[in-house]
Amino acid sequence: MSIGFTYLIIGSVVLFYGADWIIKGGSQLAKYFGLSNIVIGLTVVAFGTSLPELVVSLAAALEGSPTIAVGNVIGSNIANVGLVLGLSSLVFPLTIKFTQVKIDLGIYMIVCLLFTYFCMDGEIIRMEGLILFVCIIAYTWFAITHPAKKKDPEIDQINPNVPLSKSLLLILLGILSLSFGANIFITGAIDIARYFGISEVVIGMTIVALGTSLPELATSVIAAFRKESAISIGNIIGSNLFNLLSVIGLVSMISPLESPKEIIHFEIPYMVVYGLVLVPISLMPQPIHRGTALLLLLGYGMFIFQIF
Repeated sequence: MSIGFTYLIIGSVVLFYGADWIIKGGSQLAKYFGLSNIVIGLTVVAFGTSLPELVVSLAAALEGSPTIAVGNVIGSNIANVGLVLGLSSLVFPLTIKFTQVKIDLGIYMIVCLLFTYFCMDGEIIRMEGLILFVCIIAYTWFAITHPAKKKDPEIDQINPNVPLSKSLLLILLGILSLSFGANIFITGAIDIARYFGISEVVIGMTIVALGTSLPELATSVIAAFRKESAISIGNIIGSNLFNLLSVIGLVSMISPLESPKEIIHFEIPYMVVYGLVLVPISLMPQPIHRGTALLLLLGYGMFIFQIF
């Protein structure tokens, strides 16, 4: 068990530095190209922090267990709002500007409906996966080029004094550290769980699912601490889009995904509700009230409880 605690400590430290590097690099990248932090959060940071979901889901598909991807993605998307946004705002209250995210939230709702439609027949086939993957390419292009995304009073014009190579290096180091740190943390948590006699099924449904959301949690908490709310919020919404479009898209192109029909009655509606709830939260007085953050966390706790 001592090894498990050692892994937890090492994983936590690596996650902290990985999140710190990706926030610094992302902020510098935004200044270099004259983009808003919300765009960097929605794209570069979100894609980087979603790598664990992609790696776990691809590995499961190649090992003959592709259905893990569906549960992993749905669970991660709920965790990103309930756990990540809830905990981040509880510790360092975040600010969501509705004008910044209204288009992206609308796109996310449409993607959720599309994903639900693909799940209704019990299988996500390769053509549907291709459609989802094409959508993430189109969304990324839209997020970077849409004029409204550059109208942010908080950013300066293009700043050539910020070294591009340093920004990219920090982001790369951050992504690698987040992936490595999450893996080490999960390994330690599983070791401790086994020591206390917790079953493999429970470990998979809780620790592993939560573990793939650790990069989003670490990045959002550090971003909140650094007063970079836009990166944190962009990270959460962007990660959810990346999970549905890129992770499910890529995995289902490799191996068609079986989607148990019962998830349409509970897990998917829960995910949709946790997307819709961002609208009233963004319209409330900012920053997010700690009471609201606590409700998000309680809702996530109820979800975990009801799964069992």
